[in-house]
Amino acid sequence: MIILEKPYVSEFLIDTVVQNNWLVLENEPVMMSGFEEGALNLITTGKAVEYFSDIEYPLIYSNSENSINWVIENLPDSNLSRYIKLFKDKIEFRKMLSELYPEFFFKESNLEELKNIPLEELKYPFVIKPSVGFLSFGVHTVHDDKDWKTVIAVLEREMKEAQELYPENVINSSKFILEEYISGDEYAVDAYYDSNGVPVILNIFNHPFLDSKDVRDRIYIMSAQIMMKYMAKFAILLKQIGDKNNIRNFPLHIELRITSDDKIIPIEVNPMRFAGWCTTDVSKYAWGINVYESFLNQTKPNWNEILASATSKIYYFSMAEVDSNIDRTKIRAFDYDGYLAYFSNILELRRINPKKNPLFAVIFGSTDNEAEIQTILKLKTKDFTRLS
Repeated sequence: MIILEKPYVSEFLIDTVVQNNWLVLENEPVMMSGFEEGALNLITTGKAVEYFSDIEYPLIYSNSENSINWVIENLPDSNLSRYIKLFKDKIEFRKMLSELYPEFFFKESNLEELKNIPLEELKYPFVIKPSVGFLSFGVHTVHDDKDWKTVIAVLEREMKEAQELYPENVINSSKFILEEYISGDEYAVDAYYDSNGVPVILNIFNHPFLDSKDVRDRIYIMSAQIMMKYMAKFAILLKQIGDKNNIRNFPLHIELRITSDDKIIPIEVNPMRFAGWCTTDVSKYAWGINVYESFLNQTKPNWNEILASATSKIYYFSMAEVDSNIDRTKIRAFDYDGYLAYFSNILELRRINPKKNPLFAVIFGSTDNEAEIQTILKLKTKDFTRLS
C-alpha cells in the first residue's frame, strides 16, 4: 500500500501508482486532489487496518512523514510503528546507536532548560536540533557563546513556523537534542530493507555545504563515482542497524557523515520514505530506475550493469528555499528566470507555492563542472524574491 500525503506528490509518483495499480489509502489529501473516480485503487482505513494488522512486516510506503500519524494511530502494535518510533525520535535513535558509537556525546533537553544551561557546560562545537524534526527547522551548528545566544533567540520563532506547516509527529518542539558536531563530508542514502532484512541501496547523495554554519538542503549530488566508492561501506552499516532491530520491509532515508579518519557516523534516519518532497525521483534521470517500484515490487537495481555504463556526469536535486528572514505572506513573486540562469542543464523544474511551503522550487539537473555546485550553493534566494 502507498499513503499519499502533503506537502508534495509528484506526477511521476502518481503515474507510477496508477501503472502498478497499487493500493492507495483513502485519506483527505487523496480525496481533495481531484482524481477521477476509479483512477486509484483506493482502500479505506478500516479495510487497511484489518488487512495489515495480521501482517508481521507490512509493506507500506509514503511520500511524506505526515503519514506517520496514521500508522501510529491505526497500526500501533505493528513492527512498522516500532521502526518509525525508533528512527523518528533522534534521542531514541542515538540511544540505540550507543553500542556502536559508545564515545559519541549527546544530551536531551526541552526549550526552557536550554535557556538556562550554564555556558560552562557547553562543549563547542555542537549541533542542536528538535528530537523530532524535518528539513532544517531548528537545526543549528553552535561554535561559541555568541552563536548559542543567537540560536536560543531564534528557536522559538522557528518552531512556531514549523508547527504551522507540519504535524507534531513530523516536527516536535517539546524536546531537543544537543550532540557533538561531526566533522566531515555529509551523505544521504535512499534504501529499503527487503522481506529478509537485507538492505537494498537505491541512491547515495553527497550533501555539500557552503561553510560550517550552513545547514540548508540546497543541493544533493550523485554520481557513479560516489556510488562505487561508498555503496559497500554504507550497506555494511545498514546491515548492522537492521540486524540489531530486526528490520524488514522498510524504506528509509539515512543521513550520515564520514570523518577525516574514514569513520561513518549516522546523523539521523527519516522513516517510511526516501528523499523528501519526491526529490528521490531524480533516480530516473541518473540511473534510469524507479525507486517506488524497487521497494513495493521488491526488485533490486542491477548496479553492476548500471554503473558499468554510467558516465562521469554529476546529477543533483536542488531546493530553492524561502529565506528564513522573509515573511512568506508578503511574497509577491520569485524571479525564476534569473535564478535558473545559474543552472547549466535543468532536467526538470517543480515550482512550489512559497506562501504555503518553505520552498520556491525543486530543480533536477546535471553538470560536468563541479564549480557549478559551488555557484548554486552561493545563490541567495532573497535576491530573487519580490515582496509586496
